[in-house]
Amino acid sequence: MAADNHVLELLPAYALGSLDPAEHIAVSKHAQNCPVCAAELAAYQAVVAELALAVPDALPSADLKRQLLARAQKAPSIPAGQPRPNRWQRWPQLSQRAVLAWGIASFLLILVLTASNFLLWQRLTRLEAVTRSGGMRAIPLTGLAPGAAGFVLIGADGQNGAFVVDDLPPLEPNYQYQLWLLQNGYRTSGAVFSVDEYGYGGGRIRAPKNLFEYSGCDVSVEPAGGSSEPTGEKVLAGTLN
Repeated sequence: MAADNHVLELLPAYALGSLDPAEHIAVSKHAQNCPVCAAELAAYQAVVAELALAVPDALPSADLKRQLLARAQKAPSIPAGQPRPNRWQRWPQLSQRAVLAWGIASFLLILVLTASNFLLWQRLTRLEAVTRSGGMRAIPLTGLAPGAAGFVLIGADGQNGAFVVDDLPPLEPNYQYQLWLLQNGYRTSGAVFSVDEYGYGGGRIRAPKNLFEYSGCDVSVEPAGGSSEPTGEKVLAGTLN
């Protein structure tokens, strides 16, 4: 198959789930019949899969679990001679205990997830750039806005790249986010994008030069359609090399 028939530039966004439905179907069908694109896609997908498993599971201790179950199952004592309430009279008490147990369990789950996410981002930030088969790089973006985070994926040859962001605040319709590529103190626009109601977004990076020639990137808030240079608040930043 001729090189110009490949879909290499779409593979990073496909691996991140950032393509629109029509492009997703087209890439999927092409990769089934093209060994070159299939091999490159497998490398991208391997990196994406590793990112989600970068930290070990974190579970509450067995002793803590026993204490919570004991508190949830403990029934109030009834003085001798006092009639035992029927099941309908006991329902408010059972409901209160169930609510208490559920509240404690939910709080612990939030703590576990928060700790796991913190360890994941801490580890990826220390790595600075994760290199996988074929030389592809997955580079974390540090959030300058509360909770914001992201990744930049760059292909082995530096010609193709994609990005994904999470937990960025949704903007008013007349504003969008813009990704900038840094080189020698100058910034070049790499993408203009919006996020959904959950703060998630992504897409392809389009640059006039090889992505490995840029030293870093950042994301700022700009008027809809993008700006010729940064004018708004910077919300993400990362080092590319």
